[in-house]
Amino acid sequence: MALRETLQRMLTEYAKAKVEPLENHPLAQFIRHDAAQAVEAGLGELGAGLVVEGSPGQGNWAAVPWISIFDPAITTSATRGYYVVYLFHASEPVVHLSLNQGTTAVREEFGARTREILSDRANLMRKRVQDFAGALPATTIDLGSTARLPGDYVAGHALGASYTLDALPGEATLRGDLQAIVRAYRALTYRGGIDADVETQTDLAEEFGIAQSTPVPETRKYAYHRKIERNRTAIKKAKQFHGTRCQACDLSFPERYGAIGEGFIEAHHLKPISTLEEGVIVLYDIASDFAVLCSNCHRMIHRAADPSNLAQFRDMVQSNKV
Repeated sequence: MALRETLQRMLTEYAKAKVEPLENHPLAQFIRHDAAQAVEAGLGELGAGLVVEGSPGQGNWAAVPWISIFDPAITTSATRGYYVVYLFHASEPVVHLSLNQGTTAVREEFGARTREILSDRANLMRKRVQDFAGALPATTIDLGSTARLPGDYVAGHALGASYTLDALPGEATLRGDLQAIVRAYRALTYRGGIDADVETQTDLAEEFGIAQSTPVPETRKYAYHRKIERNRTAIKKAKQFHGTRCQACDLSFPERYGAIGEGFIEAHHLKPISTLEEGVIVLYDIASDFAVLCSNCHRMIHRAADPSNLAQFRDMVQSNKV
């Protein structure tokens, strides 16, 4: 199904559907499956490595249904991190394409200050991708609800585009906007995401063995590499595929530390850091792109001349064993 047809159906049918039970409702099934697939198709090649999920609500219809696009290096949940999302107005046939934030984790931490924090982070996000403002001019949104979650989404919005049913653009424009906001999303991740303090030169220099005078654009590669390795989904899959024994020194945490070491290991991303560039899609081929290493070996391979060469590093470790 085309992206325009998908948005048109949701804008037309959602208000009427909400008066009926959610469970097994055709529109709810459509949002979860067909609508998500239409967004995936609209992304084209740019969707590689991303996860698309649609939600009409859980148990009851949501005041504001959504279709989200997640980068697994950042989040696979609408409750935390930041992501791209279609947010549908609670009562009017309006939909917003938004670079937004997970609100639940923020509210758990900050309580009454949640919207202040979300707004501050949205401003930071906007500044980091200001070169996309021309293509994505909507810096404010209205979701037509006084409920907590829609209000939090309004505060968390950074930039995007808004559409009404009676002036819904054509397929090419909708796809162009979607792909533009995903490029902004990827650029934001590469430029530091929502962290006010991007990793310092000193921290990265110590971990990766690079000079503290390394220019900021170059250090961003190392910060991005670190973010990829901390992707919880990748770590879980790397453990499932490679096991939990260090692939360099052969350490098994349970053998060394007993029950507290059960299941513990770190994931190391094997793609050369030099290949990490803004806008370049990072795929997650667990078999070839990740290794599992103990904490010491992981730290040391980052300081090696070629952190992508596991075999060379393993030979060095084995030759230095006493």
